[in-house]
Amino acid sequence: RQQLLTENRFSKYLIYAIGEIVLVVIGILIALSINNWNEGRKREGLRISQTIYLKRDLEADVIILNKALQEAENELSISRSLSDRLSSPGASLDTLIKIARYEFNPAVGGLTGLNRNTYNSLIATGNIDLFGAEVNDKILDHYAFMDNRFYFVKVNNQSYVDVINKYLMSYPSKLKSNPINGLLQDSFWQSVDCHKLQSEFNGVL
Repeated sequence: RQQLLTENRFSKYLIYAIGEIVLVVIGILIALSINNWNEGRKREGLRISQTIYLKRDLEADVIILNKALQEAENELSISRSLSDRLSSPGASLDTLIKIARYEFNPAVGGLTGLNRNTYNSLIATGNIDLFGAEVNDKILDHYAFMDNRFYFVKVNNQSYVDVINKYLMSYPSKLKSNPINGLLQDSFWQSVDCHKLQSEFNGVL
């Protein structure tokens, strides 16, 4: 460059300078391309890891739901069995008292929640867009559906808790947590209002 300027060959110097600028630009573009490639590789690695975590959460949810479903089916079977016995031609008030006092278990299983750690993390970090629009929509729809279902589970559970708490205030159960047992409880059940018990037990069952 110095030689070209000394010889007043400005046009050649300009070409040389433009060439240097082009080389710098090319270098920057290459660096940007490498950086974008690295970012894309990191993003793909994150997508793969988050997919694995999300899949593990969903597989664990299936186990939880299957267990809860089995418990609910067992509880429903027991309730139907009690209902059949109390509805049979041979049922009496003694049958009612025996079931209400010794056999009926007021406690039921409850489904409190599922695994949301990965989903919550994806939402909080904005990484939910790692999966693309179609998969994103399916993930969001799934958890929105589950939230809706759990709202009704919560409402139904609370309704039962309210009813059973009122019932247990009037009729002591076989639960170990029942504080008064022995002769006092015997005396209570011997003088219980069977028609009132029948009405309230029917509502609980």
